[in-house]
Amino acid sequence: MKLINSSVEIIPQSEGLDGIYKQIEIAGRTSYKSEDRITEDSAKKFVDMLISRGHTAPLEHGTIYLIARIGTPLSDPNYIETFDLIKRYKRNPYSRVVDHISADGYTWYYITTNARVIYENGWQEDLQYISLPSIHHIKRITVRFICSRSISHELVRHRVFSFVQESQRYIGYNKGKFGSEITYIIPYWLNYKEGDENTLYSGSADVEDSNKLNFLRLLDRAENIYMTLVNNGCKPQEAREVLPNATKTEVVMTGFEDDWNGFFKLRCDKAAHPDMQKLANELKEKLYG
Repeated sequence: MKLINSSVEIIPQSEGLDGIYKQIEIAGRTSYKSEDRITEDSAKKFVDMLISRGHTAPLEHGTIYLIARIGTPLSDPNYIETFDLIKRYKRNPYSRVVDHISADGYTWYYITTNARVIYENGWQEDLQYISLPSIHHIKRITVRFICSRSISHELVRHRVFSFVQESQRYIGYNKGKFGSEITYIIPYWLNYKEGDENTLYSGSADVEDSNKLNFLRLLDRAENIYMTLVNNGCKPQEAREVLPNATKTEVVMTGFEDDWNGFFKLRCDKAAHPDMQKLANELKEKLYG
């Protein structure tokens, strides 16, 4: 078995439509841990595959920024003749619209939405108004958490976000790509250093407490039972039942910046679980310094 610390990283989205496709692929492949299949030109094919199968949830992680203007077209490619486009995004619960009056008197609309909204509503023509995020857009932020299954259960309670999670149903940890071992997250109370697997049963100060030693033995035993089950023909979705809450998982979360601020209010609080509080504080530091 392997023990690691929990961690969090911000996943920036690159520019343009290709950047949207790549963001969706990064998020979508988390479920099956198939990131090794990402190539320079695989993103569009991956997204097309998701759409063809009706598996559109990962499209939520592709953030789309649009700019529209009501007024005289002049030479402006973002000109829109009616309010219809603006109205539909204002009515859409998964989109945000900010209006801003420019110095020339025109009203500009800064729309933040996601690829699932576009494709499920058949609004692909709106992609002609795609833009870089501006100071007026309400930003969306995508984050990857590497944490225990117990902490992931707390993450997914924040229902205003979009989620993709590593799937224990389809992933077989007996495979070489996972080192043929189970990875666990070190809980805050264990007082154990990542990479010290050789000292697990040495009776050192880190594990001499009987509760901690019993915990480590349980993890080791769960790994052995899981490997025995899958090697004897059980599917991962069957063998996963023996895995404890400490098992490592990955969760990709995407949400509007103000929703993240609500997340921090709850999860940076002293009343939050220490392992959750650790991740929330790390993310807040990465975002705001």
